[in-house]
Amino acid sequence: MRRWSAVVAPVLLFGLLGAGQATAQDSPQCLPRTSDPVAQLVPVSAAPVSSRTTLYTFRSAAVGGILPDGLVRVRVTLPIGYGNGTAAYPVLVHLHGANNSPITWPAAEVEQVVGNTPVIVVQPDGGPVGFYTDWYGTPRSGSDAVNGPIPFPPPAWETFHIREVLPWVDATFRTTGHRAVAGSSMGGFGAMSYAARNPGVFDAAASLSGALNINGLSSTVPMLLDIVDPCIWGDPTMQAANWDAHNPTALADRLRGTSLYVTAGDGLPGVHDDVSTVVRSGAQEMLIRQVTDDFVAALNRNGVPVTTEFHHGTHPGPNDRNRFYDYDALTAYLPQAMRAMEGTA
Repeated sequence: MRRWSAVVAPVLLFGLLGAGQATAQDSPQCLPRTSDPVAQLVPVSAAPVSSRTTLYTFRSAAVGGILPDGLVRVRVTLPIGYGNGTAAYPVLVHLHGANNSPITWPAAEVEQVVGNTPVIVVQPDGGPVGFYTDWYGTPRSGSDAVNGPIPFPPPAWETFHIREVLPWVDATFRTTGHRAVAGSSMGGFGAMSYAARNPGVFDAAASLSGALNINGLSSTVPMLLDIVDPCIWGDPTMQAANWDAHNPTALADRLRGTSLYVTAGDGLPGVHDDVSTVVRSGAQEMLIRQVTDDFVAALNRNGVPVTTEFHHGTHPGPNDRNRFYDYDALTAYLPQAMRAMEGTA
């Protein structure tokens, strides 16, 4: 969740909320979505960041005006030599954590991590705490403490990413049609949820300190339900089926055939920590490790292979040196993802 201190103090570990159609019994705090999301992406601008990286801006029918300026952004990093030939490339989608954005990681650092790997890297907006979900509804209050004002119909982040961004990428760049997804923290949830919910879209999926069991988080920290927006997945009891329909741990059997990589720390000081990171995000990563273990256990029960990497370390934050845990993980994951996308795994 990348710097949840602002959220974690009150929210210790994201709210977890969601999308879905109205049911016989609806959450008393939500105005449920009444129609399916519409997908339409309108380009607004393109701003070069470097010779390889460009930040694109859009208006999205799927998420509407959820962000303050009504726009959404997608940062794209092209492989070295892309402009000098006609070759097509696979795509790696990276989903950011809570209270982050596509530009949270410095472009130069992303380019360094990717190096000369022949892959197009796509980093889309995911909202402050959008949780990579077509939200179940809009708060009756019209806002929440983390995301701010919430429109009606509510944001549809999964529709934005799967039905708007991915088709735009394939139409705009030379792609092979093969994709991998990786996510940090909240984005780790998104990576595994998207891969499970959209079979055939991603050849590989990675969670970097991800929130992989939302039911485990809510039962461990019940106060989250009273503090964070209750409308992402609806009420956890009345809309329990909707929670399960998005929860990576509940969807573990649907990940068979996807090349999986999971990493998490244990909250104890590691190679990229100092006193400040341990104080700010050690407890966060301990909880993340618990729900990561839940997810891996579910994969094992279902006979779904997964590569795991566990280490001493705290929850990575974009402005802290511990962000290098994520960079280390991406460096380790890229060869596995490339093999899956090239059909040589």
